[in-house]
Amino acid sequence: MEFSELYKQSSSLVSFSPDGQYVAMAVEHRLIVRDSESPKRIQRVYACEYSAIQDVAWSSDSQYILTASYAQNRVDVWSLEDEQWRCSIIDEAAQVTRAQWSPDARHILTLSELELRLSIWALDGSARRYIQHPKSGWASLAFHPEGTYMALVQRHDYRDYIGIYGVGTWEMAREIPLEDMVDCVGVTWSPDGLHLCAWDMPATFSVVVLNAIGIMKRALADSGLGVGRAVWAPAGELLAVCGLDRKIRMLNDLTWRSIATLEHRRIPPSSADVFLEVDVDVPLAQQAKALGSPAARRRTRFDLVQGKVQKYVPADIHRVGSRQGVSAAFSADGVFLATRDETMPNCVWVWRTDRMRCVAVVQMQLAVREFRWSPVESVLAVVTGSSSVYLWKDAKGCMVCEVPAANALALGIRWNPNGDSLAVLSRGLFCLAQLPA
Repeated sequence: MEFSELYKQSSSLVSFSPDGQYVAMAVEHRLIVRDSESPKRIQRVYACEYSAIQDVAWSSDSQYILTASYAQNRVDVWSLEDEQWRCSIIDEAAQVTRAQWSPDARHILTLSELELRLSIWALDGSARRYIQHPKSGWASLAFHPEGTYMALVQRHDYRDYIGIYGVGTWEMAREIPLEDMVDCVGVTWSPDGLHLCAWDMPATFSVVVLNAIGIMKRALADSGLGVGRAVWAPAGELLAVCGLDRKIRMLNDLTWRSIATLEHRRIPPSSADVFLEVDVDVPLAQQAKALGSPAARRRTRFDLVQGKVQKYVPADIHRVGSRQGVSAAFSADGVFLATRDETMPNCVWVWRTDRMRCVAVVQMQLAVREFRWSPVESVLAVVTGSSSVYLWKDAKGCMVCEVPAANALALGIRWNPNGDSLAVLSRGLFCLAQLPA
């Protein structure tokens, strides 16, 4: 990996444009746009009227950038082509808690506190629209893959519904009742746009799969703990239901039945390559030379090992703030699924979806902070808060890529949509890393 020099950022607000040409970052009250290939080249600098930016988002056509200060109840939109153009959104009636672009890149959606309403603002200044009684959080809102419809979980008359709205007109096309759910907390479209998946609150294991006109295809219920989230494979042929019982139930799109249950055990299966991060022995001469230097670091590598997962934290559902369950993400081609079990925080598990078996378990020395697949190939990047970025690739194993800057710790990652580079986030800083060929 080749790393750039460090640049300032605030609150980990670093975002690549959808076309991959630019990278935008918040630096206190300023929005800075840099060239993604030559980050020293600054394209635009915008100064906001609030003290700190709390959110940054690109429009789908990479022409506009949204910044928000929820503390001051204000959202601003900036044009990349016209530096003098600006649009400001101030909701006088309700406190804005989140802002998001619509797929057409010409409307902005804002959620108000207390689930009062969803507001739709047009960049051309036309009258804003309102949708009443949305459920809180962006997990309750999903757009059709083609950007033509919006699915929104709403609650009225003591029941939950999924409202289907046309993007642009924002008129309701259909309302789907969720009769068997207590408190729906999430909905997502399948990548082919033919199905919707919705899941219930964490205390109840309930998942429903519906087609676009509201006909139920499958209702999945269990006596165990609830559902954290549901993740579609890129082609929509598989649906991974991530349970708080640390299991992932894999549903196929033919029968919508569970075809496999992926469990995270302390003793990995024999089919998996188990990688363990270990310290590299440094010669005494090099240790003496590095002694007292602020740049002196612990160097590590990965070894193939056998046996149990070394760090295990039993889940305590009664402890306030206790996290449990699993998180998951499919690779760009859908061949692999990466997962993390909260009771084994130092590990990332990699499963092959055509065989439904674990092929790799990667154990780091520190707890995993974030893992993300490349958007174009099966390369998994992991950061733990150490001075390194870890890469896993099928048939090549694991690679340790050390960030050369002495004061940089890898706390987060953002992939460039073209897949040839990623942003490595540190405290108040970030750098760009070019992937090896």
